[in-house]
Amino acid sequence: MNKRKILPGTVIIFVAAITLLVSFKRAAARTEPSEEEAVRVARAYAEAINYEYENPEAVYVLMTNDYRSAISEEDFTEAFKKERSYPYLTPLFINYDRVEMADDLMTGTAWYSQAARLPGMVYEVKLVYEDGTYHVRDFEDFLDGSYLDKFDTVTYDLSSYFDTEYQGEPEE
Repeated sequence: MNKRKILPGTVIIFVAAITLLVSFKRAAARTEPSEEEAVRVARAYAEAINYEYENPEAVYVLMTNDYRSAISEEDFTEAFKKERSYPYLTPLFINYDRVEMADDLMTGTAWYSQAARLPGMVYEVKLVYEDGTYHVRDFEDFLDGSYLDKFDTVTYDLSSYFDTEYQGEPEE
């Protein structure tokens, strides 16, 4: 009979301990707004763009809440892969330069140099502090599909760069 009285109390204590542990873990993941945290996220964003391009979900999770509520992960992934298929001189590759923060540290801009799509190009994204860390606002043209407009004006294909019919050295 005592086992029945102890069991519900044990379960309640166990559930309370798990809840407390999860709360501490979430609190530990949260950071205070700071330029250092903004720099960390800005660099993580560059890393995701540059090296996780085959895994657009790594970029998507860094986007702001309102951005993610406006476009699903699946739609973002499809748009990101389509965007990367456009025949730019070089794929999107960004090098962290700096962040500029608002006085209250709740928003800012991350600046990057952009690898040779055109010389001297810079790339900027907005940073927003929410949910205990900074998130990025970028790829606005994915939301309305306007990024697809450039695909209508492609005037060349790979054959303008490569001889796709090349079969080796001609025989003499």
